[in-house]
Amino acid sequence: MQITEFKSIVATFADPGTELECDATSFAVSINAEIITGKITQNFGDIYVDDGNGRMPASKWVVTRLARLELLASRLRETVPATEHFVSPAVTLLQTLAQQPDEQASKSCDGLNVALETLNKHGPLETMVLYVTSDAGEGKTSLINQLARQQAQLFLDNKADWLLVPIPLGGRHFLRFDDITVGVMQNRYRFSFLYYQSFLALVKMGVIVPAFDGFEEMFVESSSGEALSAMGILVGSLDSRGAMVVAARKAYFEFENLRTQERLFDTIKGYSVGFGKLELNRWEKQQFIDYCTKRSVDDPEQLYERVSERLDPKHALLTRAVLVKRLVDVATKSDSLDGFLDQLQKSGADFFSTFVRGLIEREAREKWLDRSGEKEVGTPLLTVDEHCELLSQIALEMWTAKVGYLKRDALEFTTDFFCEVTRKNTFQAQQVRERIRGHAMLIPSTNAPNAVEFDHEEFQLYFLGEGIARQLRPMTQRAKVEVLNTFRRSAIPEDAMQAMVRSLTRDGTLDRQSVVKFLLEVAVLDTQASYTHENAAELVIRLLSNIKGDGISIPNLTFGHDALRDKKITGVIFKNCFFSTTSLDLAEVSSSEFIDCKFTQLRVTQSTRLSGVVFDNCTVDALALTVRNHESWNPAEIQQLLEGVGVTFRTAAPATNAQLPVREPDEEIVALQKLVRYFMRSTHMSESVILMKLSPRGQAFIDDIVPQLLKHGVLEEIQNLGGGDQRRFRLGAASQTINAAITEANGDFSRFLARFN
Repeated sequence: MQITEFKSIVATFADPGTELECDATSFAVSINAEIITGKITQNFGDIYVDDGNGRMPASKWVVTRLARLELLASRLRETVPATEHFVSPAVTLLQTLAQQPDEQASKSCDGLNVALETLNKHGPLETMVLYVTSDAGEGKTSLINQLARQQAQLFLDNKADWLLVPIPLGGRHFLRFDDITVGVMQNRYRFSFLYYQSFLALVKMGVIVPAFDGFEEMFVESSSGEALSAMGILVGSLDSRGAMVVAARKAYFEFENLRTQERLFDTIKGYSVGFGKLELNRWEKQQFIDYCTKRSVDDPEQLYERVSERLDPKHALLTRAVLVKRLVDVATKSDSLDGFLDQLQKSGADFFSTFVRGLIEREAREKWLDRSGEKEVGTPLLTVDEHCELLSQIALEMWTAKVGYLKRDALEFTTDFFCEVTRKNTFQAQQVRERIRGHAMLIPSTNAPNAVEFDHEEFQLYFLGEGIARQLRPMTQRAKVEVLNTFRRSAIPEDAMQAMVRSLTRDGTLDRQSVVKFLLEVAVLDTQASYTHENAAELVIRLLSNIKGDGISIPNLTFGHDALRDKKITGVIFKNCFFSTTSLDLAEVSSSEFIDCKFTQLRVTQSTRLSGVVFDNCTVDALALTVRNHESWNPAEIQQLLEGVGVTFRTAAPATNAQLPVREPDEEIVALQKLVRYFMRSTHMSESVILMKLSPRGQAFIDDIVPQLLKHGVLEEIQNLGGGDQRRFRLGAASQTINAAITEANGDFSRFLARFN
C-alpha cells in the first residue's frame, strides 16, 4: 500500500469534522472518539505502521485495527441465520469474459465451493459482479448465508483474507445503498465501526465482498430505473476493483431488451467491470437424498420413490428446497402421506394451495384444539379456511406496512380483528392470540425483536395473494376501496399474483369477465402512473387468458414487462393501452383488436400464434424475430414483418420520420450489434476476445472495421494493464447513442458512421 492510498482509506474512518494529521514519520486520527497515533515507515515502497503494538503492513493494520474485521467475522458467524440441514446445490457457472472468453458454462454438484472459488479468483484489475440466480424458493438466500458463515469461520481460522457480508434489500424499489448497507451493519450485525465510505474502501481492497439479496426482476424492469442507477453508482465507486454478489431471478445481461441494459452500462462503461452468473439448478434425486439423510429420515430412497411415482421426478415438491423441507416434515410427522400425495396429484397446477392446506390441516387437527369448554374436547379451534383467512390477514398487514414481519402489538391487533369478524368468544379469541406466535407457518423474526415472519417468503406471498382475492371476491363498493388501498402500495410480486389468480379461478361462482370489469373500475380510481394501474393491468391480462373475451373492451391500461407472454387471448379489444417490452413466446392471440395502442418492443418467436389480430393506429417501436435473430426499428419493416405473422393493419400509425425502405443489414452492422451485446458482459474487451466472439469474421473486423470505429469515437483503445501486447477496447460513445445510430442506419454501415462525424 502506498502513502496516498493509506491516507485516503484512513480518512474514511475518521470522525466527522476531523482530519488525518501527518508529519514526516507519524500520524494521528480521531476514530470513534479515540485518538489513534502511530509511526509510519517505508520498505521497498510499501507502507508499514506501528501504533505501539508492533510493526505491520499498512493494509493489515487497516483491516485489523481500524476495520476490526475479526469482530465483524464473529458477528457474521453469530447473527447470519444458519440453514438447518443445508445441502449444497448443483450449479451452472458462467464466468466473466476475462476469466472465460469462450463463455462455456461449467456445471458442478457443489455450488458452495464453486462460489467460494470463483470469488477467490477474481482479478485485481476488474470489478467482478457475480449474479446468483434461480427461481423463488430454490435457495439463493440460503446459499449466501451459508457462504457468509463459512467464510467468516475461515477468516477467524486465518485461512481466508476476506468476508462475505449479506445485505438483504427486501425488494425495495427506491434503493439507497449507503442507508441500506449502514443500517444492516448496525441493526442486523451490531457492527458500528464502518461508515459507508470506509465500507467501500474495504470492498476495493478486496477484504469485504457485499452480497445484495433481493433485487428480483425490478432490478432491470422497473419503469423508473432507480435500481439500475443505484447499481451503476455503486459499481462505479469501486473504480475497477473488488467484487460483489447480486442475488436475483435473472442477471441483467440476460434480458432481451437492450434499452433496459443501457442505463446501467452507460454508468459504468468507463470502468473495467466483468459480469458472471452462478445459476442454481433445481434439486435432483441426490440432493433430495442428502437432505433426507441429514434429517435422519428412514429409507430416503423409498420416500423419494413414493413421491416421484405419484407426482413426477421434476415436480416442485422434489426439486425446490423450501418445499422439500415441508414435504419431509409431513413424511416424518404424519401417517397419511399417501393420501396427501393423492390429493396433490389430483390438484395439478394448483398443487401449492393443496400443499399449504395440507400442512395447515395437520396443524388444525393436531395442535390448535379448543379448550374453552364451549365445544367437545379435541375439537379444532379454527377450521382450515379460518387458518388461511387469519394468515392472509397477517400477510396483508405486512404488505400494508411494507415490512416482512409483524411486531407483537400489530400481530395481536390483527388477531383480535380476525376473531371479531369470525365471531369467536372471549376464551377462543384468547387461545388464538396466545397460539398465533407458534403457528407452523410463522417463525420468530431476525429483523426485529418480539416479531414474527412467515417461515419462507413464498408462503408470505401465497397468503398475500389469497388475502387480496378474499378482498376482491364480494365485488362491492367496500371491496373496491379495500382493493384500491392494497393495489396502490406497490407492485404485487409474481408469486402473490399467481396465488391471487388461482384463488379467483378456483372459485366456480366467479365470472372472470365480471372480475375484469370490477378491476377496471378500481383502476380508474387512481392515476394512470400508479401501482394501482400496474397491478390491475397484470391481473386483468391473466384473467383474460384462456377464456373467450366476447368483445370485452380494455381501455387505458399500462401493461408491464412480458404481459402477453404465454397468454391465450380471444375476442378482446384493447383501446389506448401501453405495452412495455413483451415477448410473444407461447402466446396465442385471436380475433382481437388493438386500437391506439403503443408497444415498446414485441418479440415474435417460433411458438407465437396470431390470427385475426387487428392493429388500428398502433405504434410499435421495435420488433424482434427470434427465429431470424433480427431486430428492427424501421416502421415500414415492422409493419411488413407483423403482417407476415398474422397481423392486419387497419390504419398504420403516422411515422414521425421518413420511412426508409426495408433492406438487409450490412455485415459490419451485424458484427457491431453482436459486439455491443458482448460489451454488456464486460465493459473492456481485448483483441483475442473479439476474435473469438466474431469468428470467422473476427480478424477482418479488427483489421478493417475497428480502425473506422476508433476514428469516429465509437470505440476507444485503452491501456492494457495486464501482460502481453494485445490491444484492449471500450465503447467510446454511450450505448444508447450507438443503439440509436444502428436503428437509424437501417442496416447501412456508412450511414451509421455518418452519425458520429
